[in-house]
Amino acid sequence: MSIGSTSFKEAPLKIRIVLAFFFFLSIGGPPLPAQTARPDIVLEGKVAGTQNKTYFEVSFDVPAGIHRISVDFSYSGKERKTALDLGIADPERFRGNSGGNKTHFTLSESDATSSYLPGPIPAGKWKLLISVPNIRASEDSTYRAEIRFNSKLEDQSFTSSPLETGKRWYRGDLHMHDAHSDGGCASQSGVSVPCPLFFTAQTAASRGLDFIAVTDHNAMSQYNAMRELQPYFDRLLLISGREMTTFWGHFNIFGVTEYIDYRAVAHDGRDINQILREVRAKGGIASINHADSPGSEFCMGCAWEPPTPVDMSLDRR
Repeated sequence: MSIGSTSFKEAPLKIRIVLAFFFFLSIGGPPLPAQTARPDIVLEGKVAGTQNKTYFEVSFDVPAGIHRISVDFSYSGKERKTALDLGIADPERFRGNSGGNKTHFTLSESDATSSYLPGPIPAGKWKLLISVPNIRASEDSTYRAEIRFNSKLEDQSFTSSPLETGKRWYRGDLHMHDAHSDGGCASQSGVSVPCPLFFTAQTAASRGLDFIAVTDHNAMSQYNAMRELQPYFDRLLLISGREMTTFWGHFNIFGVTEYIDYRAVAHDGRDINQILREVRAKGGIASINHADSPGSEFCMGCAWEPPTPVDMSLDRR
């Protein structure tokens, strides 16, 4: 495993643009519209004392075309020892239960808040699973669940609030790999093994980095682990990234957790410009990797030689 560090001031212009974008987004910038967006669905109800030690379900409809569901849950009576535990099920299966330890969670095809399972978001009847481990016989409690679809904030970031707001130079690495692709490290017995993401983040933090982008090759599985790790690494910004590894060159994309087909270059009639437009439409940005690397059997596809020219107007915002 290799972890490098780059001073913002010393970084090439393209990298500085990337850094400025992400620190505006996740460290020093104002809230995104998604952070204050009105909920798509509000579920409200009352729990009576007679419902102590019972379970009930609250249904809601998810339309077609949704790739992420986020839930904020609150209820009254905690000061009087009322406890409501929360879970969720899609039309086909159980998707998780956080008990009483979370008031917010999100889940998508690629990632989910710990306690919940990532996976496709099918249209149809979903259910909040509410348990009542305790409510006094004389008490009532009112609950409110706010449900949001396709949160842009959570599509781009694993934290809903800035880790830091001060103005200074930030150090980090925008191109890293771990066990979800070809990142390796030594095991406890000294054998080279796929390197766990936690060890990667821990090493970055120990070296004083402020941010890392884990850009595994054509992989999205790291996002689930990163969403779990971000609350623990509250001084290390984990940036969603991916190395789009094609036969005609490699490039990183940042700020996108939705699937983008890495095969699209010279596949099904699409070209590199169409991929870049899709990245931008989903709120992300792209950066070319090791453009001057020779293409060979030692680094297949490393050379930047897309079959069609890149439309430079895509850089204009």
